[in-house]
Amino acid sequence: MTKARNIANLLSTANNKIAGTNLDVSFENISDTGNEGTKVASGTTAQRGSTTGQWRYNSTTGFFEGRNASGSFSTLEPTPIISSVDDTEVDSAGGGNQTIVISGQNFKTGDVASFVGTSASFNATTTTIDSATQITAVAPKSSFLNAQEPYKVKVTSSSGLAGVSATGLINVDNAPTWTTNAGSLGSIKEDATGNHFTVSASDAEGDTISYSLQSGSLAGLSLNSSTGVISGDPTDVTSDTTNSFTIRATANGKTADRAFTYITTDNPLAGITEIYNSNTSGVAGLTSAGGIVDVTTNIASTTGVSGWTGTRLHYLADGANCGNWNNIVNNMATSGGVTVCFWAKMTTTNNSQYRAFDMYDSIAEYNNFRPNLYQMDWAYNTSNPVDMRSVTGNNSYVMSDWHFHVFRYVTGVTASSQQAKYTTDSTNGGTLHTFTDTNSVGSNSQASGAGFMGYDPSGGGTNSYNFEGYTGGWRVFNDELTDAQITYLYNSGNGRF
Repeated sequence: MTKARNIANLLSTANNKIAGTNLDVSFENISDTGNEGTKVASGTTAQRGSTTGQWRYNSTTGFFEGRNASGSFSTLEPTPIISSVDDTEVDSAGGGNQTIVISGQNFKTGDVASFVGTSASFNATTTTIDSATQITAVAPKSSFLNAQEPYKVKVTSSSGLAGVSATGLINVDNAPTWTTNAGSLGSIKEDATGNHFTVSASDAEGDTISYSLQSGSLAGLSLNSSTGVISGDPTDVTSDTTNSFTIRATANGKTADRAFTYITTDNPLAGITEIYNSNTSGVAGLTSAGGIVDVTTNIASTTGVSGWTGTRLHYLADGANCGNWNNIVNNMATSGGVTVCFWAKMTTTNNSQYRAFDMYDSIAEYNNFRPNLYQMDWAYNTSNPVDMRSVTGNNSYVMSDWHFHVFRYVTGVTASSQQAKYTTDSTNGGTLHTFTDTNSVGSNSQASGAGFMGYDPSGGGTNSYNFEGYTGGWRVFNDELTDAQITYLYNSGNGRF
């Protein structure tokens, strides 16, 4: 069979040989036979013709094309098909780039991947054509917005032909964000119990957050996985100890870690019985609180006491005013010792001294335990029991400043050899000084009371050396505290300035 092309060539040759003869050699409504197909013109893009209606195979692009009436070429190109992606969630707050592998069909060189949100879209930073069925696209994580999810995937060819996934394939799911600052959560005493700290994180998508210990140790405490509350009884320590740990917040599989610390403070008073604390008991612990006034609610308007940070503050006026400590003394143990500490600020100096605390051995069963007529007479001149200037080395010592004072002695020794210790600070917030009275405590039962704050009631209320001023932070312990324990009390809180 003679091919149509050969026939056309023969007729064309014949036409040239027959001068003056016009032979029509065009073909209309051609119908091919056979099963291999019809061969059309083939060439590169640069070899395109200029006649409208020309149909050809573009060997550069690999697609059939035809010149249209506008002078451009229409391409017989298959539309890209997107079927899936390898990562369906993006942490938009995670920083850096997101790499997404796109699977489908009809991918080719020059294609560009993009991501289409509910009302906005953006192109991938890079689009790599791995094969006709796979594309690797890279885009900044921050480009994916939670408000635009879910994102469809779009692939557009260099000729402008585009295919879009039928549904949204990519959602935004950020890791939880910590709202509790990293670092120290604070400090707790070694004997503290209950809830101590709370760590917290939030999630942009509203997913439930759980908390877990990732590394380190909570040192005896436990972490509530739902609330982030850290509670319990910390492990006992011999000195203040910093505990370091990392907690992980998890929301829908996304995690965020944060490092924290807290300090377990050594409580040197652990195991010591405290039988009175004026910060909590006020004057209620005094059986005969004659003239003792609780001025706690008036601190802000009281002249000269600004800066008091204790829970309660009391005032003793001059004259026959004192606190009868009989109730408190009767609660003291018969062995081990006793310690009384307090803060004081004088408003009047009587004879250059003041008497802060008296204790009497008036009860027979307490012989050799409490001193007789033993007073804290703290003064300015050497003629009185204690000269604060020489004791502290501060010649400018002012009794009308706030000062911390301690009186203590040990039991279990004979009355004639007991000696009391005094501790005071040199200035407000200054160094603590401890000194021991060289006189023995002695033994006598002449006093009519067990203990007093303010003045000597055995003198009929006429003693001119009684304390007058503001006082607070009174604490009484059934033991002779050590110097380290006294320092701890001085630095521990209520009444500390």
